[in-house]
Amino acid sequence: MQSIRAFISIEIPQEVREKISLIQEQLKTIETPVKWVRPQSIHLTLKFLGNISEAQIPDIKNCMSAAAGGIAPFTVNIKGTGVFPNLNYPRVIWLGLHDKTDSLFRLQKGIDGCLSRIGVEAEERGFTPHLTLGRIKSLKGKNQLIRTIHIYREIEAGEIAVDKINLMKSQLNPAGAIYTILGEVGL
Repeated sequence: MQSIRAFISIEIPQEVREKISLIQEQLKTIETPVKWVRPQSIHLTLKFLGNISEAQIPDIKNCMSAAAGGIAPFTVNIKGTGVFPNLNYPRVIWLGLHDKTDSLFRLQKGIDGCLSRIGVEAEERGFTPHLTLGRIKSLKGKNQLIRTIHIYREIEAGEIAVDKINLMKSQLNPAGAIYTILGEVGL
């Protein structure tokens, strides 16, 4: 049986994607080589599943429904830039997400908990909600990168109204990943 590379995510509205694109353009002035994520590919990952089989899809959707069941629609604000894992060794540039209701954390924890009960490995590291802007290819110009991240640490890019979550298929391609919705669950 063929495996499917998959993840569970929240979609980003088009107007927010346009703001993110403008932020990326501003950040592209740094000398550090970065592979920028195409704005249309940016999403909020709740759980990366890796390779799954088609037979697992119904159970995964059931977990998504169970986790979403007790959570009302909510809003997440997009604010601030940062890097993973840290400023000394930056590998990923991101935009931060802030949820005053903790609904995002409860949703992610519910998904992770249910999936672990059906054999999908739980996340070892804590959930840090973010939108990946780019992946750093080398540390050339690292000091300029750090200064730029500091300058944009309070930048705002709008908000996401979260009313559903998606099970996504990811097909890797040299031009960038192609995403297809395999299932959708409303809050």
